[in-house]
Amino acid sequence: MTKNTENRVIKSRNGQDIHIEILSDANVQALQTFNEELSEQTRSQFLPHAYDDKTILQYCERNKKNRDRIYVALLQNSIIGYFFLWDFNKPFPVLGIGIADACQGQGLGKEMMNILIEDAKTAGSKGILLTTVLSNETAFQLYLRMGFQYLGDTDNIAGDGRVVRERMMFLPLMAGAKPDIQDFKPPVL
Repeated sequence: MTKNTENRVIKSRNGQDIHIEILSDANVQALQTFNEELSEQTRSQFLPHAYDDKTILQYCERNKKNRDRIYVALLQNSIIGYFFLWDFNKPFPVLGIGIADACQGQGLGKEMMNILIEDAKTAGSKGILLTTVLSNETAFQLYLRMGFQYLGDTDNIAGDGRVVRERMMFLPLMAGAKPDIQDFKPPVL
């Protein structure tokens, strides 16, 4: 894993310490609670996969095998953020970030992205792909500020199986890197 991930702390704009941990089997119930507590609006913008035990445990296993890089962000032992690079072991991993409604607007998305970008650079990734729903203008603007390029719209399979039209974006990490354009879907269905 990356350097010092077990003890990493980021600060929210309002000064709260947010502890970052690698996703593990011990987080299954807390991650389910995180998803259940998201508003309908937030869930419409962030539903990367199903949240049943079997699916989450499969992601934990992928994380252990370094196929994905998945983190949770904790505030007072509750998960308030979930962020990842799927297909971490490939040249173009796929980035995703979800933040609890009460913690949005605190600068955490940028901090989480910085962690994921650093991980991808350290691993020698050529670049990072992501998609974001068309209605999530706040995230789209953040991704642009972070250096991501808008590539066009694409269909993505949401965690509940719906096909969702989303913006596809790319952050090159190596000169001349060009992403493999792919169908976007969760690695675990």
